Amino acid sequence: MRTTLLTVCLLLASFYSVEAQNKFGYIDSNELLVLMPESQSMQTELQNYANGLESQLAAMQAEGEAKLTEFQQQEATMNDLVKQDKVRELESIQQRILEFQQNAQQALGNKEKELLTPIIEKARKAIEDVAEEGKYTYIFDASMGSLLYADESENILPLVKVKLGL
Repeated sequence: MRTTLLTVCLLLASFYSVEAQNKFGYIDSNELLVLMPESQSMQTELQNYANGLESQLAAMQAEGEAKLTEFQQQEATMNDLVKQDKVRELESIQQRILEFQQNAQQALGNKEKELLTPIIEKARKAIEDVAEEGKYTYIFDASMGSLLYADESENILPLVKVKLGL
């Protein structure tokens, strides 16, 4: 019985010893990204890119609508062969529009990733630097919702802001 109690005490003591060596911090990475000036310029560039895609789509839709209107106006005077050809042409335009919409969504996502990656890397580097300088063992991201409790004194956002010159 005495040996078991001694073993439990030693285990608890070693646990608290290991726990004392660990230093935990947290940061809200979304808040950090919003504060970074690169995020604002990224949003502007991304919006301009999206506007370009939207204007291209609008031009394609206007072309399709014009062809449809022309078809509707001349349909009564067309023979069956011409009608079939015009219907195929309208279907082809509609298919191109649908493909463009899908490709535009994918391109917009790729552009966002391309623009966001260097910003995230810069933020991550600053967080890593603060963690090393502050001798943190773990840094949790409060924006991911996995943080159940945090003492405000261990929020490293102010330190990372200083590191980034914000």
